[in-house]
Amino acid sequence: MKRFTVTYEIVTPESAEHADVAERGFIAPGDWHQQERESMSLRDAVKLVGICEDSGYWLTECDGRDNYQTGANERRSLHMPDDISGASYRRIARIFGAAK
Repeated sequence: MKRFTVTYEIVTPESAEHADVAERGFIAPGDWHQQERESMSLRDAVKLVGICEDSGYWLTECDGRDNYQTGANERRSLHMPDDISGASYRRIARIFGAAK
């Protein structure tokens, strides 16, 4: 079975001033933020990532998720298995609205 990984980056107003991110890591099924890599099925990954743009190697959420209380923005990325075919990558990109 193919295994997918979801990562996240959180940018706060303070980290944006320094052109950096405040926090980054992996998302586990159940929407848990953690530092250890967690592989999952595509079915689980679909539940964690919104509409995406295609970087060519992974898919990244277009707008991210805003926290209006802190001003932070979280963007998630879906990373494909290393052995995925080009056709399968394009099919998955279409699921997330990132087809070219």
